[in-house]
Amino acid sequence: MRIVESLGIKEPSEASLLTLSIIDFINTLDEWEFVDKLSKAIFFHTNLSGVRVMTKNCIKIIGKARGEQLNFDSENIKIHVYYDTENRQDLSFVNSISVIAELHLRNIYKHTEITKLAFYDELTGAFTRTAGMRFLESACESVKRSGRKAYLTFIDIDNLKTFNDTYGHKAGDEILREFAQACLSNMRRNDLLVRYGGDEFLLFIDSDRPDALIDRIIHSSPVTFSFGIIDIDSRNLDELIRRVDEKMYEMKYQRKEKASKQA
Repeated sequence: MRIVESLGIKEPSEASLLTLSIIDFINTLDEWEFVDKLSKAIFFHTNLSGVRVMTKNCIKIIGKARGEQLNFDSENIKIHVYYDTENRQDLSFVNSISVIAELHLRNIYKHTEITKLAFYDELTGAFTRTAGMRFLESACESVKRSGRKAYLTFIDIDNLKTFNDTYGHKAGDEILREFAQACLSNMRRNDLLVRYGGDEFLLFIDSDRPDALIDRIIHSSPVTFSFGIIDIDSRNLDELIRRVDEKMYEMKYQRKEKASKQA
């Protein structure tokens, strides 16, 4: 009751309505679900002819944009309402709920940022090793249960240490970032990219044609890279990684041998 009192709401019925409406959207930390529930809470608990709720990533429109328009805009959220006949109780309700919505949206953004830092490598945008290994484990188990074809690739960027020594680590970081983006921009929704080490990546390819994705990455990548690839079978994830790592080193060794013969 302290919150609604601080917003100037005195009627018990008005306070109860606001409380019920808040419950509709305050328990979610998903931005789209928040916008959807907030717009419905406003529209279905008032006599407004239309509601538009907008955040930086989402928009939801319910009803019709007719009659008079009134805006309740804050730092992160814009709420536009439309009405044929002005109802002060409805407008007071929207004003109150908009204040609480702004506060909760800030919490959603903070939660999203924390989650992003926990799951994603800040430099490359790939999954961190800790989070990625969990997702890979789950993905491999899904492949085994379904019986579909999928592949694990171990990637190592060629000569990154030499590049860092010559041009500096800032330039090397840019190479890592551009390489990861080359992977991410070509991957499909169910594929996974994990930064396994400094210049090492694991790529889960949920397809029976892994060569198609690898070819696209090769043509998009700013650098060359060595890789090993194996199909996901009954072996556990640690064994799969060990084997695909060996295959990557086989390719790297063959390249060095070929280069030395040509020198």
